[in-house]
Amino acid sequence: MFGNVLSEEDKGCAGSDPARLAEMVPINLDANANAPVTQRVTDAVVAGLVGGTNPSSGHAGGAEARATITRARDAVASLAEGVFDDAVVFTSGCTEANNTVLHAARALRATLITTAVEHPSVLSPSAALQRDGVPVIRMPVGRDGVIALDVLERHLRSISGAIVLSVQTANSETGVIQPIQEIARLIAKRGDVLFHTDAAQSFGKLPLVLGDGGAHAASVSAHKLHGPMGVGGILLSDGEDRIHPLLHGGDQEGRRRAGTEALPLIAGMGAACAERAEQLDGDVGRMRMLRDRLEASIVSSVDGAAVNGVGSPRLPNTTSIRFEGRDAMEIVARLDALGILVSQGSACSSMRPTPSHVLIAMGLTEAQAFSTVRLSTSPLNTEDEIDRAIAAVERVCREVSRAV
Repeated sequence: MFGNVLSEEDKGCAGSDPARLAEMVPINLDANANAPVTQRVTDAVVAGLVGGTNPSSGHAGGAEARATITRARDAVASLAEGVFDDAVVFTSGCTEANNTVLHAARALRATLITTAVEHPSVLSPSAALQRDGVPVIRMPVGRDGVIALDVLERHLRSISGAIVLSVQTANSETGVIQPIQEIARLIAKRGDVLFHTDAAQSFGKLPLVLGDGGAHAASVSAHKLHGPMGVGGILLSDGEDRIHPLLHGGDQEGRRRAGTEALPLIAGMGAACAERAEQLDGDVGRMRMLRDRLEASIVSSVDGAAVNGVGSPRLPNTTSIRFEGRDAMEIVARLDALGILVSQGSACSSMRPTPSHVLIAMGLTEAQAFSTVRLSTSPLNTEDEIDRAIAAVERVCREVSRAV
């Protein structure tokens, strides 16, 4: 669970009253940035740290480490269709996974097609590839945050050579889901399209299909579903061999990613995936119920509150709420002071004093983007936490004056 960060002075003020102490423990509604680890994950990481050896070692300890990694691959693969355990490549996270797949565009001498609302770990390497001479197309989205399939179809018809197509499954800021199955049908007639999806936010929340009816490769991250930070992976469809190592050295990960495997982190990722697979429907239903309760209450009680992307399919745990005329940075800071953890957008870009590129791409003004707060739930949240968060948001919005 998320740690208690009370100072000794705070603890003294709370005394021994459990209810008062509970009220002072931070409420994490920023699960899209990092979902707190569970005890099962912690135990797996500690076991990997204490008893783990180098998986490449030839002795019994190395064999046991390799067995731990194999179990983790099985657990990761259990959350996807069309993926065998040997097609799970562990990386340092989704950023490395995205970079690895996108760099296939250079090797294939392909045109890279992506979208304007991708995570920085896709937009930045695509910009670097473009500077190196790789043709790059960034598709726009509508006000609903979704790409237009007819626009993609026109691009597919106009490009005669190989294509690397990278479209996120769901947006980290708004939760808006892209039409991955429809995209897969569009490219099915061509054998020269490598279709990749950044599934960091959707993994363990939505079905993930690789191969027929889905992408050829997907990037995933452990810490979005209660695993440790610093580990993720690339999931490949059966027989996919167009992606080459970004890092060279040893023959780890089936020669797809060199370097000694981070055994404790991989064990933790495996534990998180196994735990989610065992209770997938319940976890998804709980996140949706908590998100809907949070969203509906805030929109109905706060003047000027509106949801970005509300008309589109969205992740079950994510809401992007625009507080018209109010400064989102001030709202986030005031909520933080009350122990409510939320954000203005992606954790990888939220420190920049610039409006969200996602919201601008959706047609919002800079003022509207700067008035938007993202809240994201996890199965670890309680209904009491949601109710306390609603009350805190209502209080803060009464205190933060709207611009005239």
